Amino acid sequence: MVLLSWLLACGGGVECREPGQVLAEAGGDALVCADASAVVGWIELLAGREVSRAERSTAAGALAAEFREDPVATRALVSQVRADGSALAALTGLAGAEARAGRVWHADHGDDLLRPEHGSLWNLQAKAMSVWSKDEEEQLAVTESDLEAWIRYASLCREVQGATTLRVSVGDRVTIYQQLISRFDQGDRATQIGVAAFGPVWTRVTERWKAASYERQQSFVSAAPLPPPMSATSMAYAEAVFAGDLAGHARAVHDTLGPFALGDAARFTAEPPTERGTP
Repeated sequence: MVLLSWLLACGGGVECREPGQVLAEAGGDALVCADASAVVGWIELLAGREVSRAERSTAAGALAAEFREDPVATRALVSQVRADGSALAALTGLAGAEARAGRVWHADHGDDLLRPEHGSLWNLQAKAMSVWSKDEEEQLAVTESDLEAWIRYASLCREVQGATTLRVSVGDRVTIYQQLISRFDQGDRATQIGVAAFGPVWTRVTERWKAASYERQQSFVSAAPLPPPMSATSMAYAEAVFAGDLAGHARAVHDTLGPFALGDAARFTAEPPTERGTP
C-alpha cells in the first residue's frame, strides 16, 4: 500500500486491478482505473494494436499524476476521450479507416487529444502508433499496424488461391514496408485510405473469414482484385498484391466480410462501478 502511494505520487506505473480502483483524488473528484482504461483505449484505437501491460501501467500512473496537478483539465481530457473514442470506434468500413487515418495525422502533429504537454502519455501514444508515413496535404497517416495487416492480407489472398501462407523474412519486411509506403506517398486519397483500412480490424477479419460460409468466402474472392494464381516466391506474390488496386482490396474485405467497426465503443462509454476500490 505504501509502495503504491509512492508510485502514484511520483507519477510511476500503477497496476489496475479493477475498474473502480481509485488512482488519485483531488478537488472532490476521484480518478479511477476505468478512466485510465479509456485513455489507453484511445491510444490503442489510433495505433490499431494493443499496448503492453507495462505501458498500461505507465499510462495509469501518468494520468494520475496529471490529475493531481490539474484535476479539472484531466477530467475534461477523460470526458473528451470517452466522447471521441466512442464515436470513432463505432465507425465502420472505409469511412472508419479514413476517420482514423485523419486522427492519427493530427495526433502525430500534436494537435489532437493527447499533446506533447501530456508527457508520458504523449510519448506512449507516439510509440504505440509508430507512424511510418503521412500526407500533409490530405492530412492522413498510416501506422505500423496498418502495414503489418497488409502482409497478413496478402498471405490470406495467397491461401485463397491455393498456395501456402507467405514466408516473409526480416529483409523482405523492409522491402514490403517500402513498397506500401511508396503506394501511400504516391497514391490518391482512395489508395491512402486503402493502406490504412486493415490495421485495427485485422484480427476480426481473420475470425470472420474462418467462420464465413463458402458462399460468403466466394463473394470475397470474386470481389477482390486478386493477382493471377502464381507459383512464385512469397515476396513476388506479395509485391503483386501491393502493386494492385489497394482501395479495391480494402472495399472487397469490408463489403463482403464486414462490417467491421474500428473498435469497441462500449469501452469508452462504460461507467466505473459506484462502489470504488481504494488505491
